[in-house]
Amino acid sequence: MLNHSDTQNTIYDITNPTYWDRGSLYQEMDRIYDVCIGCRLCFNLCPSFPSLFNSIDNAGEQKREIAVAEGRVGKTIDRSDYLDLPEGEHASDASIEVEFRGEVSDLTEEERWEIVDLCYQCKLCDPICPYTPGKDHEFQLDFPKLMTRAQAIRTKERGVRTNDKFLANTDFTGKIGSIFGPILNIFNRIDFFRYMMEKTIGIHRKRILPKFQTNTFQKWFKSHESNISDPIDKVVIFGTCFTNVHDVSLGKGAVQILEHNGVECIYPDQQCCGAPYLSPGDFEGFKKQAYPNVDELSKWVKEGYKIVVTGPPTCSLTLKKEYPDYLGINEKIKSISENTFDISEYLIYLHKQGKLNTDFKNEIGTVNYHVSCHLKAQQMGFKGRDILKLIPNTKVNLINRCSGMDGGWGMKTEYFEPSMKVAERCVNDINKRDADIVCSDCSLASHQLTQASEGDVAPSHPILELHKAYGLS
Repeated sequence: MLNHSDTQNTIYDITNPTYWDRGSLYQEMDRIYDVCIGCRLCFNLCPSFPSLFNSIDNAGEQKREIAVAEGRVGKTIDRSDYLDLPEGEHASDASIEVEFRGEVSDLTEEERWEIVDLCYQCKLCDPICPYTPGKDHEFQLDFPKLMTRAQAIRTKERGVRTNDKFLANTDFTGKIGSIFGPILNIFNRIDFFRYMMEKTIGIHRKRILPKFQTNTFQKWFKSHESNISDPIDKVVIFGTCFTNVHDVSLGKGAVQILEHNGVECIYPDQQCCGAPYLSPGDFEGFKKQAYPNVDELSKWVKEGYKIVVTGPPTCSLTLKKEYPDYLGINEKIKSISENTFDISEYLIYLHKQGKLNTDFKNEIGTVNYHVSCHLKAQQMGFKGRDILKLIPNTKVNLINRCSGMDGGWGMKTEYFEPSMKVAERCVNDINKRDADIVCSDCSLASHQLTQASEGDVAPSHPILELHKAYGLS
């Protein structure tokens, strides 16, 4: 019998040698998996949980089939016949059935690791789970961190795989794309090129890749002029690698809205936040990405600037939570964590202070608003929705479903199909509600939903809709 309150192997400090011990990992896996199979609140989230539950249930069915074949028990009693059993046989039958429950100890090595591989760190289980450290429960259950630990141990043992190296190095691919973007955009539509890409770096040939833009957000920012003489606030723009080369209009729109509201914006040296390195548990790669950002951003926070992230919420989540969790807490990291805002979050912050301009010129109608997983994981409310509702006569429908993308995970050959199945459920939810536009705070989720719907759903961003409402576009 597993002791669910035994947290001696609940170790998420990567400087602790026991963190890297596979035996300790397996004991913690068994404890957490056992809690999960007794709860099952997360049955409809990422494919990781159905994989766990199905493996356990199938193990129980196999035990029964063996017992039936050996003549030790009869076939399963139909539910409709159960109440017709003679008095006293209900308990007897139930006690026999206990023998045929699947247990964590029944998991094969392959099943154990399939659960890990199907977790794409959406982190939706964290706010749902009643047993997390954040809810001060004695079980101290943190499923996403357990999965990262498992990936990290395996990566340390076998090294970082080629496709993980490629997918994580977004600064390199972005730099190449900003130079050869038009050529690469054409190549990415050629079947032979995509076949070779699938065979060499493991990106599924059917995955539609985001287009590169040669006039990057960084280039635009350096060339644009600001005329704010008496700013109401001052912010560092953390543009993100995705916005810089794939979603430049979002970065532009965010800066123009901020400056429209009298906020001074600067764009210092920066690189990818490092989040893609966490997927395979490559902490060395993560540190190399993160520390230059820590040094640069903390310098500006010390000067009174706030950090505003104008890209996927994964990046604001990384600065707020992953930096303290995996780099350790010092004054620099703490200052970054406490002063980082997602762009929508920051605008609501201004609104609460009575500093946001609400003189809107245009209406946008009814919006189906897709809730980003990594905004939800920040547990700060639905700020993108709140921004949209400031625009007069706007009705917002919440679409509370994961898109299944998670950056690199949804691009990989082995996970493209599961990724699209998750996305199709989200598209179905969107199509059930009539709306003038669809919005998502996550550019990657928007890209995923566009492909999953074959272009029928092409989400905008709340910031771009706010830009229109202001009459700036």
